[in-house]
Amino acid sequence: DIDKQMHQLVDANADLIDAELGRFPRQVSGYGLHYLLDKHGFDAAKAIAGTEGTVGVITKMTVKLVEVPKVKALAVLAFETVYDAASAAARLRLPGVATIEGMGGDLLDALRSKRGQEKAGGNLPGNRKGIPAGGWLYCEVGGDSLEEAEALAETVAAFVATVDSVVVSNPQEMRELWRIREASAGVVTRLPDGGEAWPNWEDSAVPPENLADYLRDLYALMDKYSLRGIPFGHFGEGCVHVRISFDFGSAEGIEIFNKFMNEAAELVSSYDGSLSGEHGDGRARSALLDRMYSEEMRALFKQFKNILDPDGLFNPGVLVDPDEVTEGLRMAPGQRTFELTPVHKFSHDRGSMVNAVNRCVGVSACRSEENSMCPSFQITGDEVHSTRGRARLLSEMFRGESVADGYKSEEVLEALDLCLSCKACASECPVNVDMATYKSEFLHKHYKGKIRPMAHYMMGWLPLLGHIAHKVPLLPRIIDMSMRTPVLKTIIAKVGGLDTSRPLIRFAPSSLRKWHKKRSNNQATKTVVLWPDSFNASLDTSPATAAVEVLETLGYRVEIPQEFVCCGLTWHSTGQLDMTQRVLKQTAKVMKPYTDRGLTVIGIEPSCTVMLKGEATELSDDPAIHQLAKSTVSFAEFVAPLIKEKVDSGEIQPANISALTQVHCHEKSLGDPQHSAKLLDALGVSQSDIETGCCGLAGNWGFEKGHAEMSMALGERELFPKVRDAGAQGNAVIADGFSCRTHIDQGTGFAPQHVAEIVRDVMFKR
Repeated sequence: DIDKQMHQLVDANADLIDAELGRFPRQVSGYGLHYLLDKHGFDAAKAIAGTEGTVGVITKMTVKLVEVPKVKALAVLAFETVYDAASAAARLRLPGVATIEGMGGDLLDALRSKRGQEKAGGNLPGNRKGIPAGGWLYCEVGGDSLEEAEALAETVAAFVATVDSVVVSNPQEMRELWRIREASAGVVTRLPDGGEAWPNWEDSAVPPENLADYLRDLYALMDKYSLRGIPFGHFGEGCVHVRISFDFGSAEGIEIFNKFMNEAAELVSSYDGSLSGEHGDGRARSALLDRMYSEEMRALFKQFKNILDPDGLFNPGVLVDPDEVTEGLRMAPGQRTFELTPVHKFSHDRGSMVNAVNRCVGVSACRSEENSMCPSFQITGDEVHSTRGRARLLSEMFRGESVADGYKSEEVLEALDLCLSCKACASECPVNVDMATYKSEFLHKHYKGKIRPMAHYMMGWLPLLGHIAHKVPLLPRIIDMSMRTPVLKTIIAKVGGLDTSRPLIRFAPSSLRKWHKKRSNNQATKTVVLWPDSFNASLDTSPATAAVEVLETLGYRVEIPQEFVCCGLTWHSTGQLDMTQRVLKQTAKVMKPYTDRGLTVIGIEPSCTVMLKGEATELSDDPAIHQLAKSTVSFAEFVAPLIKEKVDSGEIQPANISALTQVHCHEKSLGDPQHSAKLLDALGVSQSDIETGCCGLAGNWGFEKGHAEMSMALGERELFPKVRDAGAQGNAVIADGFSCRTHIDQGTGFAPQHVAEIVRDVMFKR
């Protein structure tokens, strides 16, 4: 009966359907009724695909695949303006050209404004020669041989006038260039000055030959309303993605948004275009279909939906009987129902955690298995454990509709429970969503005035407990003996809210401070401060003592503060932000005399070093903390040039060592692992890195009740197998993070070393 009704609908309106639908490949707005015409073989599958859940749910599908070329090459073309790039795209639709992707020059400005991307795009044509460029095209071609692919790419590069071009066929070089374009979907949600931009006018499309003129008029329309946006997209197919700086925080801003959307719909229609060329109309643009289609065509859409969904149950308000474009805006003032003043400054988000959460626009890089985020999602495969899923849940929490109890929400708490606070998202997410910080803020508010989980006290307060323990004679040894006794260890773990299935952390027999006080004070004229982080000062002092020995041998007098100092990391990761600020206040007081003397502060624990250089300044206005941040460097950063100088002069003989390196997740995300790489290279250490990011322990997280199984599973992704292999081959394993070394030891029985220990052993020929 349904089949008969659809045939009748199409047969009675074939001329209308043929006239208004299927005009060009990227016309995806509305329903694809043209696929039901006889000339397309009444292809119901294609007609139903792309109906945006408004007529049913697809439970199974068969797809056609396109064979991947044996060899690929990439031609990247630079143009004076993005309009020139758009104009050239239509002419480059040549045989063998698989894709023509475009982006505007302002996208590169936005990318370079992101953390760790300040030098991005140096490999782009134009930039590599210092030639100004305002737009680029990426043209990928294929062939049966390298010579064939390269020849076609060279033909493409010479086919149109450019300011510069480059042709590459090396897969690594191609990947590095593609990363710039691929990052655009997330990058452009933040303008170069940090302003927000939104995807409501998301993926309009026009016939490729009309693209340049359409882009000019689209920019003029943005200028009319003082809006800004950065274009990118599938220029060869006439499809443009752009995120625009709409103001959803005021009635005036929403009125401007409404006017722009309506005028943009009229503009794209005037170029025989489509409101959507890829993602569908959704609630964002369905109300604008009257600008694109006749009343008769929209009546056909409604008939089509009624045939398949007579009761109107599927996704109401989309395509048929649509919601207005101003309804249900996620970013509107209603989203701020539960907004509170955060403890962090959120200086990159105008002081608002809501603004920070709104960075996420669902690009889904966090669902990829090719990067370090999101570890818990890689194990569970559950959307709620992805960075995107958690951001969406936090957004709903602020709105207060589906998640109605704000920061008291147990649902949000559960979703954040498996966030390791590894910070991978802070750099790998195209818009730098920092879920670790959001989790810290949530836990701070959630447990305000409540008794916390015991693990927060046991692990969060570990730095102070360790400092105090070493003030009491024999106490560290007594604690260590307790940890070695199975019954006592189990009792301590249960009382402390820790997982009983894994060994507990033990205190060092003697603290770093006691060891250092016993050393003879050398007479070096140059002085540095070694940061006594809690892990290396109280738990495993070997890396710190090695660092002191290396620095003294390099001609430095090493000072170590005897009073309690801490970056506050363990309190921060458990959401005890009031205590974090108190600890930082104490740290500022102790460290000010050192920084006032202009001394360099050397950190050996990556997570603490990163915390001091970054997060601490978001939590404290004390000038001493900001000066400490400027004065702090990592051990590798400080000694790498000194070691290279001594190796080059022959004072140090390089070793012949192969090593596996686990870069701490915080250093990989917010630090600079290249300092360690350069240091090891100077010492003659041939290294390979673990690619999966966080080791799986993540400080307190892996010790908390219920996390041990996943913690170990994360280690088994790559780290543990490669460590076992390295151990079997007699190679070194390097892990600067205390958590990483602990996890490797507990997961494999192999004892890794800190890079300071490697340097010491090579220098002293141990």
